[in-house]
Amino acid sequence: MPAPPTPDQSCPLCDAKDWRTHLAGVLDYISGERFDLLRCESCGLVITHPAPAPAELDRYYPPRYRTDRQKQTGGWRVRRRAAMLQRHFPRGFRGRLLDLGCGTGAFALEMQRRGWTLAVTELNDAVLEEMRSRGMEAKRPDEALRDGFSGERFDAITAWHVLEHVPQPLALAKWSAEHLSSDGVFQATVPNLASWQANRFGRHWLHLDVPRHLFHFTPVTLRALVERAGMREAATSTVALEYDVFGVVQSALNGMCSRPNVLFERLTARGSAPEAPRRDVIVSWTLLPVLLAFAGVECALAGLAHRGGTLTMTCRVASNKPQ
Repeated sequence: MPAPPTPDQSCPLCDAKDWRTHLAGVLDYISGERFDLLRCESCGLVITHPAPAPAELDRYYPPRYRTDRQKQTGGWRVRRRAAMLQRHFPRGFRGRLLDLGCGTGAFALEMQRRGWTLAVTELNDAVLEEMRSRGMEAKRPDEALRDGFSGERFDAITAWHVLEHVPQPLALAKWSAEHLSSDGVFQATVPNLASWQANRFGRHWLHLDVPRHLFHFTPVTLRALVERAGMREAATSTVALEYDVFGVVQSALNGMCSRPNVLFERLTARGSAPEAPRRDVIVSWTLLPVLLAFAGVECALAGLAHRGGTLTMTCRVASNKPQ
């Protein structure tokens, strides 16, 4: 697996070498280590520094991180994603879909239920076996990039919260463009570093998630990435309530508590959540109702201003790119 860029290397978007500190001392709630965010002064792309070497990544992804982290909103989230994708196709259209980094496989299974032919990539071998048992072509990412998939090009390729994790997102976007049909759709979702909540909470923002998030995108830098990959932006959204509302709640709590993401882990990791200071637990549960009300208003206004916390960009292959 290739390594992500370092500050002594060129920016993968614009080839400049002018890096400046965007945020210093961002705390990883899992390892307790701190990381800096560096911004390319030429194009604005932000990277995590120091980025873990590929061989070290596993220790930042313990079992408690790999759980289904949106259990409470999972069904609604899957249906929303399906609707977001299908609105870019004629009514009743059913084609070939590749879901990159399929996670638990919930979205892939929903699209298969709707009549699409599915292929997936994922690091979790147990998920891959489950998807194969459901009739899907399922591969690990390195294998997929090297060998591709059987059959024709894909009508849709989705990357839900994937590009921020991979060491070479531009390479993945280029591969996706090469494997799309001429009228196909590439749909990617990432945390929005240009959002109101990212600006308000700074290094306490839940969705920085260093060092697992190697890259931090804005609409400008994500657009630059897909254009350099040979695609063009067709539509953009900055609203995903299942991420945005809790992003405000937990980020606000992170600024008040001695340990980050205490409430988040109690809601998602459950039995595997580590012990936390009693004061942090009390503060988190006590302020939850008030912060939920504040977050609802904040997210509604941010969405109207196109400054929501979750960026989804729908792209098509550029007309001047050969198929």
